[in-house]
Amino acid sequence: MVSKRQETSRQTRQTKGKTARIPTLSLFSGAGGLDLGFMQAGFEIMGCVEIEESYCKTLRANLNVGSGYGHDTTIHCQDIREFDARPYKKLDIECIIGGPPCQTFSAAGRRSGGVIGIEDARGQLFQAYCRVLDELKPKIFVFENVYGLPGANGGKPWKEIVRSFSEHGYTLRAEVVDAADYGVPQHRERLIMVGYRKGEFTFPMPTHGPDSGTKVPLVSVESAIRDLQDVDEPDRDTLGGLYGHLLPLVPEGLNYAYFTAEMGHPKPVFAWRSKFHDLLYKVNRDEPCRTIKAQPGKFTGPFHWKNRHFTTAELKRLQTFPDDYEIVGSFGKVVEQIGNSVPPRLAYAIAASVRDQLLRPVETPEVRVRPPTFQSTFRQRQRRKSEQFAEIAASAIAKKYGKNSIAHNEQQEPKFYFLNPEKLFDRTNKAKSQLNLEHPRYSVSVIDQGRQIFVQFERLGHGGADASQVIISGLRKYLPNHDRLQLTAKIYETADIFHAWRAIEEALIQRSNFFSLIDIYGHYANKGDAVSVHSKWVLPKRSRLVDAINFFGRTEHCGEFVKDVALTSTLKVSARSLTQIINSMRAVRFDIRTPKTHPIIRKGEIICTYPFPLLSPRALLESKARIVRMDQNQGRRQPLAAAS
Repeated sequence: MVSKRQETSRQTRQTKGKTARIPTLSLFSGAGGLDLGFMQAGFEIMGCVEIEESYCKTLRANLNVGSGYGHDTTIHCQDIREFDARPYKKLDIECIIGGPPCQTFSAAGRRSGGVIGIEDARGQLFQAYCRVLDELKPKIFVFENVYGLPGANGGKPWKEIVRSFSEHGYTLRAEVVDAADYGVPQHRERLIMVGYRKGEFTFPMPTHGPDSGTKVPLVSVESAIRDLQDVDEPDRDTLGGLYGHLLPLVPEGLNYAYFTAEMGHPKPVFAWRSKFHDLLYKVNRDEPCRTIKAQPGKFTGPFHWKNRHFTTAELKRLQTFPDDYEIVGSFGKVVEQIGNSVPPRLAYAIAASVRDQLLRPVETPEVRVRPPTFQSTFRQRQRRKSEQFAEIAASAIAKKYGKNSIAHNEQQEPKFYFLNPEKLFDRTNKAKSQLNLEHPRYSVSVIDQGRQIFVQFERLGHGGADASQVIISGLRKYLPNHDRLQLTAKIYETADIFHAWRAIEEALIQRSNFFSLIDIYGHYANKGDAVSVHSKWVLPKRSRLVDAINFFGRTEHCGEFVKDVALTSTLKVSARSLTQIINSMRAVRFDIRTPKTHPIIRKGEIICTYPFPLLSPRALLESKARIVRMDQNQGRRQPLAAAS
């Protein structure tokens, strides 16, 4: 509800004429980054609508305090679809700002399982945005979102959003801008859309950097946080964990790619493009950093040049939050709020331009507008940086290993051992050359012949099955001494497939410095750089489940969406049986994703990320499904051995 003090504030503004502050409503307010920039430009935030209670605590903590909100601001901690905007009609709202959650359109969302955009409930939040526009009819609105929105799902969601806003009587201008060009010590691309009923709007010129037309440089990380540094702070080596020991070796500005063969590293640790680009990313203190993430992992940058995570005070500076703006919560929750925010300094540039061109017009805008011939050079600069990264890596490698260092993997001796795992993630018990296990379940032999690796895998105590086969080609890019791996296996049940793949991974690890099969294969979203996998598994009895595993056991069928109807036709099963098969594949750790497991996926589609199971217990794959055998001849389901 609108309070008496808000009504009094409105009447006071009316008496001040054009110099009055601009009454504004904030939607999807988050931690208030967009709001802060607008308030600094003379906009008065009368209300904030934010569904997350943890974020609302931050908003409340900054009411009538320091650089935060005024005492007239009302915080509505609720779903925008339940928000009643009608009481704000009395406040003559001139401007509405905010952008809905971006998961359905973001790059992370695409990697997670595709983009469904407006088909997802979160993607439909813009419709609630339109409803508020209808109720309050502000002169302008400012909509922000991820830079990939226009291209998501073939542009369909973007076209519908543009059409919907246009039908509500607004002229639209939209641009992708980089926050670093407006004085933020961080490269952060955001899509900004300005909708207005009257006048004309042109986006502001960059205020910093080579595109600004001035001599004002981009703001570096070190200049932004210099006064927060301890000059006596030693270099750290305390990150720990799987990759922590690598961080001190990463040159400033580089990431995990420093440890790849493509960068010339003599002892590669990672395959090219096998990880997200923020893994082990260490900032170059003399430049803006890359985008701060809302939910970083332990090894996700940006990292400080002292080989540590940035403090929350430092992160606030990198996102241009005022020092006295309080962000409430645990360290993780504070980082999340900072990472999900629009940098206030970028928001200020947009707000000042909107104010000076549309709401309180002036002859000379505070922030210059772009001329018709303006062309951003951001992409070109990024390409040049890639070349610079290669030069930095070459210099660091030469300094540490010498100029003539080359990658080399030693030829391995033949190996023969037995395994007796009872569960999927049991540590394997191995015995070389002789049988010293009481009841071994599998035998494994591995031998190198020229540039090929041959692995033989057999389930002991069972006969009658034809040989299964896996061929992995394209290894030479990552294993200089090997082109190809071939597995020949005799298996009895689907759980055996998991253990056969573990034997494959063990052989590859012994011949490289990589940590996992996924490291060598590459992330499924970058299939162009992946090795090729072709597998054909055979059980004693025909199984639709194994048919499905064989279908997805080929590189060309993974990492791409498959229609349910196409898959049921290929496998010759019903929709109900397909659901059972998918659950069973997930039970043996194949990463099959559907709208039920990942709501971001479009209805009627399936994606299998890899042609092999996820072999690490740390890999997230939740499934309560039992493994079942689809007996084609008898037409009934029979439980198999436990898979986990």
